Amino acid sequence: MDVEKAASYFLAVAESGSIKAAALKLGISQPTLTAQIQKLEQRLSSQLLIRHPRGVSMTAAGELYYQHATAQHAARQRLQAQLHVLQAREAGQVKLGTGEAWWPLFVESAVVAYQAEHQCSVHIEFGNRLALMSSLLNGDIDVFIGHEISELIATSQVRFTPLFQDTEAWFAHQDHPLFDQLKRHHQPVLSAHLFDWPLLRVTPDHPRHAHLLSRPLPPLLNLHPHAFDLDSLSASISLLQRTHALMPYTDKAASFLGAKGINMLWVNAEKRGNVGVYTAYGATSDKVSQFVTCLLESGTDWMASDVD
Repeated sequence: MDVEKAASYFLAVAESGSIKAAALKLGISQPTLTAQIQKLEQRLSSQLLIRHPRGVSMTAAGELYYQHATAQHAARQRLQAQLHVLQAREAGQVKLGTGEAWWPLFVESAVVAYQAEHQCSVHIEFGNRLALMSSLLNGDIDVFIGHEISELIATSQVRFTPLFQDTEAWFAHQDHPLFDQLKRHHQPVLSAHLFDWPLLRVTPDHPRHAHLLSRPLPPLLNLHPHAFDLDSLSASISLLQRTHALMPYTDKAASFLGAKGINMLWVNAEKRGNVGVYTAYGATSDKVSQFVTCLLESGTDWMASDVD
């Protein structure tokens, strides 16, 4: 018998709780499904299901086999995904990760220029630094652009090429009351004032990635009265436009955000970071190396124009 197919049949029955419902889902007849389950039980020398007038339930052996079958199914899914990634790479696909801040500033231009020259597929994934680092270490992406992670444990597995430094700035919509305060008193906004308003965090670090760091992640709850946590820059901009929330973000995005009515309010000069390109050691193909060169050139050109 086809053990893999029988296992999938068993999972369908166990999860639906009914031979009839599982047969409809699988597109086979009830007698055929029943026969397959019986053959599986004979092979395992164990009764897996108890039949009831209104359905089925699992025996203790069935529960044990269910755990085994679901684990095997997940392993097959992971294998298929890894094979798909391998096939895509062999076909010349480049898989990129980037923070949303860098995409409109210089990454988009690099992608367009690279794809036009090499005529290859480019996969693009957006996320924060830890999410992208996890994808890089898992082999899901080839390269990502983001902030340097000084507390990273797996430093021996990745290479960081610095591109420029940025500073944390705080942004709000152009009609925020704090801008009126600046105009009236001609005084800079103090950091203490920031705690009087809701906080909006764009793609904050998630606890599921804490294992990548040598120190615990700070709790998301803080002294701010309210907080929004979003994984989308466009949604964050929309929310800033409709509320009095304040958003800490890179000062390099000031022009981009200003065009959308989101202005820089305060700069935290003490919080600076390095932005650059991460790649994995020993897994860089010629195409990825060429792509990294394209990214670095695009970033350098953008920085020169930004200074001008």
